[in-house]
Amino acid sequence: MSMVTSSTAGTGPGARIAAFLAREDGAVTVDWVVLTAAIVGVCIGMFTSVNAGLYKMGETVGEGLSEAQVTRLDTVLK
Repeated sequence: MSMVTSSTAGTGPGARIAAFLAREDGAVTVDWVVLTAAIVGVCIGMFTSVNAGLYKMGETVGEGLSEAQVTRLDTVLK
């Protein structure tokens, strides 16, 4: 792939635009930014969906424990 620079392409406005579009500097940075944003979005979505289920399970366990009857330990060990 040949590199088009402003010195090899000419000096007109079209040449400068062509040189700008041909450069690949910073493309990797953009890829990493998009990838990181996607990962953060997936993590936020997973946290939101798991959080609701954990909250409901915690309420269920709490209700079960508050309704439990406590027996004496010595009757259990006999």
